[in-house]
Amino acid sequence: MDTNGQQCSRLVLVRHAKSDYPWGVVDHARPLNERGRRDAPELGAWLDTHISWEEGRPPVVRISTARRAQLTWGLAHTRLSDRWDAADVADEPRIYEASVSTLLDVIGSVPQDTGTLILVGHNPGLADVVLALSRADEMRAAATVKFPTSAVAVLESYLSLPLAVGQNRAFRVVDFAVPRG
Repeated sequence: MDTNGQQCSRLVLVRHAKSDYPWGVVDHARPLNERGRRDAPELGAWLDTHISWEEGRPPVVRISTARRAQLTWGLAHTRLSDRWDAADVADEPRIYEASVSTLLDVIGSVPQDTGTLILVGHNPGLADVVLALSRADEMRAAATVKFPTSAVAVLESYLSLPLAVGQNRAFRVVDFAVPRG
């Protein structure tokens, strides 16, 4: 709910933590590097502090199947409180190397009553989603000028998530952060 008591839907876009480039490892299997392993738990602490939800409407979390995204969520989860155990967490293969239209399909496929959707994925797709869904303002500019590893953009709309995806600029960026360890 917003400060006026009106129910909002929230879209939280999380870019995986900094990855490594080991010789001979295909892109999908790339792990996190040392900095990524340090930053991912801080990302979880940030989410735990900044993302709340209505009782009975825990977040839906969809994670790219790429190893670096999986490891990011796993390490972030170590800093999430027990309330996050109620989240609907699932792998979503469509997020890996996704175009903006594919990511919008993923967002549009969540249940109608989803209050908060968290996507753990990759750039440039996440920044492109911010551009496609939100109104131009300073927060949007901050989120799209550079969307570095471990970045989090929080978008809100007064429309439900599936419905808001089909509307022109139905979201506004309400927070943008880059938690570091």
